[in-house]
Amino acid sequence: MNGRPESPGRGPTWIGIPALVLILLGVLVLVDITSRQRLSRDLLDDGMETVADSVQVEVTGGAGRPAISEVRVDFTAHGVDRIRTTLDSIRSDRQGMPEGVQAPAAGTRYAMPLHIVYRQSDPSTALALADAREWADDKHVSRLGLGLVGSGAALLLLAMLLLTVSARRRGLSWYQWYAEAPARHRR
Repeated sequence: MNGRPESPGRGPTWIGIPALVLILLGVLVLVDITSRQRLSRDLLDDGMETVADSVQVEVTGGAGRPAISEVRVDFTAHGVDRIRTTLDSIRSDRQGMPEGVQAPAAGTRYAMPLHIVYRQSDPSTALALADAREWADDKHVSRLGLGLVGSGAALLLLAMLLLTVSARRRGLSWYQWYAEAPARHRR
């Protein structure tokens, strides 16, 4: 006996923390992809399509890896109104462009002529047509989110099972495993 009190079945609780983190990440992924898919489908079904008059991308140097942070477009909505807005739900791959605000390089995703779809009632809500189609058809990210939630839930159930088994081994009822003081359960 080493004189150290043994906790009554609290050891498996360390599994619960990563499980909760996985569940939280999975829920965040699902919320993000669901909102992107909803906006994309809404704009593809009921939105108006046009070609941008001008495009500017902002490439910023995040955590050591530059990425596109904004795509600003000017276009004519309803054939009359001139709209200047930032595209929603863009792909962040800079495709070799340097940092700074610039016109997109030829052959890149947001190069001219850039086809966009916008909400007729609110033209400032716009997506690149290629992005809208990609987000609407995306199944991979939602599977990832569901996988994270499922594996987190499985780990959480495993932690609960291990806690119950450990408490039973010590002669405690399943609901008493945490209520007993650790000092009472020395070996």
